[in-house]
Amino acid sequence: MNVSILSTRLTALAFALALGACAGESPQADAEAAKEAAKEAIWAKEQAVYAARRRADPQFYIDNASEQYVGWPPGWDAPEGLDRLRAGVSRVEGQVHEELTLEFGGIAVSGDAAVIYYTTHRTRLPTGEEVNQRFHIAHNWVREEGEWKLLGALGRSASPGYDPEMAKEDIWAKEQAIFAGRSKGDMQFYVDNASEQYLGWPPGWTTPSGTDQLRSGAEQMRGRDQEQLTLELDGISFSGNTAISFFSTHRTRMPTGEAVDQRFENIHVWVYENGQWSLLSSMGRPKL
Repeated sequence: MNVSILSTRLTALAFALALGACAGESPQADAEAAKEAAKEAIWAKEQAVYAARRRADPQFYIDNASEQYVGWPPGWDAPEGLDRLRAGVSRVEGQVHEELTLEFGGIAVSGDAAVIYYTTHRTRLPTGEEVNQRFHIAHNWVREEGEWKLLGALGRSASPGYDPEMAKEDIWAKEQAIFAGRSKGDMQFYVDNASEQYLGWPPGWTTPSGTDQLRSGAEQMRGRDQEQLTLELDGISFSGNTAISFFSTHRTRMPTGEAVDQRFENIHVWVYENGQWSLLSSMGRPKL
């Protein structure tokens, strides 16, 4: 074969291989570019949604939602569509005090669909009340006629929704009210503030028992109103929606009137449920 022809063919082959290699890399590069473009457009819309919300203007949210939108934000009992969003427009008029920040978490993009994740930290409600609330958000977007539209939304609370200092005061007030009621032979406050899942093991109980025995004990305490004791808080710790209180008691008179000198060490576990602290479990022991 002519050397010139061979050289030409080898050059053509090399060029074809180079084109093939470029073509093999192109889809991935295109996908990354598309993902970045989607992220930029969608994240800009997310921030604009909250900027409008701070102005008590949910219309931007509605205008950028698909007609097939279904969302389940924190506070809604069930997922609902655009009708609920539109109905809420008039209810937020004048509520322009909300303060919150957003932090991008991640985004997944496939063709004309995208899911974006981010967190929000709200320090003031639209009404002006100071809070410390954090949320996890997932929004599903679809591209309709070349424009990204919000198709679905889901949010969840990422914080217990209470102030620890106020919670400490609330729990300690409940502890004192429990024993104040007990000194009058009235255990109803204890029962009313116990979780349905309550399980306790106070001194004198042979085994841990639930709310049924607690209610039975309340009936037995009626009329036994001569107990005298003092309480001393030793500490309260918090983790998520759970709090543990440690306190000491000094009893100098039994509910029946008998004079005694008894000291106890106690631990109560409280759980934050339905907006209030409920007693989940208890344990007490004589102080040696």
